[in-house]
Amino acid sequence: MQGLTNKRAVAEADRIFITIPYSGMRTTLPPLAEGCRGKIVVSTIAPVEFREGRPVALRVESGSAAQEVQSLLPASRVVSAFQVIDALALRDLEAPLDTDVIVCSDDVEARREIVRLANQIPGVRALSGGRLATSRHVEEITALLITLNRIYKAHTGIRITGIER
Repeated sequence: MQGLTNKRAVAEADRIFITIPYSGMRTTLPPLAEGCRGKIVVSTIAPVEFREGRPVALRVESGSAAQEVQSLLPASRVVSAFQVIDALALRDLEAPLDTDVIVCSDDVEARREIVRLANQIPGVRALSGGRLATSRHVEEITALLITLNRIYKAHTGIRITGIER
């Protein structure tokens, strides 16, 4: 395994996962636009900031962080997913996950590919959330999950009931 610059990493990648804070999008992503051209770019970004130590979901002018990623990387196939998985839970590879992941994209085939990929993760059920605009609702849940994690000292996720697959 080796470290790469962002430009080299996106140039060599088949799929790109954006895992940066919302506040860093406008400076980090534009230089990567050409390397991301035609590739699936998965936004895991949830526009959340902390005020007085508490998470607050931010309103994004373009609708969602994922839609903003699409505007910054216009030739990419942007997908929104994985915002509802606790980052701390992902650090422990031995700990089981138990969560649904909502996958949104205007690119139907890209959405399907990331649903298939997410379904390969033990304990994860991926569900299509439809168009990229829907990601706004998923991104906003993240602030609630962070709050629940703090109150209950847990690693929460979400489950959508009533869907049989």
